[in-house]
Amino acid sequence: MILSVARDVVFIGTAMIILASIYGVVGLLFSAIIADILTFILTIWFTLGFYHKAKERNAYSTSLESISNGKTIINNHIVITISREYGSGGRYVGQLLAKKLGINFYDKELIKLIAKDTGFTENYIENNIESSNSLNSFYNNDDKMFASETKIIKNLAKKESCVIVGRCADYILRDNKSTYKVFIFNSMKEKIKRAVKYYGLKEDNAEKEIDKINKRRAKHYKHYTNRNWNDYNNYDMVINADKLGIENTVNVIENIIVKMDK
Repeated sequence: MILSVARDVVFIGTAMIILASIYGVVGLLFSAIIADILTFILTIWFTLGFYHKAKERNAYSTSLESISNGKTIINNHIVITISREYGSGGRYVGQLLAKKLGINFYDKELIKLIAKDTGFTENYIENNIESSNSLNSFYNNDDKMFASETKIIKNLAKKESCVIVGRCADYILRDNKSTYKVFIFNSMKEKIKRAVKYYGLKEDNAEKEIDKINKRRAKHYKHYTNRNWNDYNNYDMVINADKLGIENTVNVIENIIVKMDK
């Protein structure tokens, strides 16, 4: 659609106006050729952009596959909760760790379970799961979603070993002795770099958006736990992903868990 509009409206229209003013009727004859050339250049630009994005996705998938090929065997029932700053790579750490340990990974997968339990649409839950609307003193939709995810997370922790990202899971499972609670953070510079590269944020607005999301997470966590989200005393492991990198972070967590699991 973009290419079609660009050729038939922008390029050909502009070319007709400019060439007609310079060369008269003869200029009109060349406007379509000029439009086609410009459209061809634009097509190449789009294609290269798609190619680079596909290459990044392929590298991501290859990394997952290479790690999953060397699965670590764990002896006991364990649950790992990953709390993370937006842009820290915490979700990716959780995904790689689950693959490496050969256990299930829950992040957006929880949304489907909550939707089934509450009757809310997945889209509604995804857009409101980290809110904490306390304008109503009565039981509201936010409370209903939190109650649902609490029940679901406790059930998952009871029946299987798994990795759970976010959702106040560290607090919900605070009394579960088989739970390892991890917090991942990094510098704003690296958060911006990851957010622009992987999440599609614009670089000039990335820091503002990252702060907004992290403040929303902190507010939601405080509302339902009465604890500070970035208080490191809440966690068993706190890791700066800048220092170790993503895969080394996965290895450190895995090594600690394997030693504790014996």
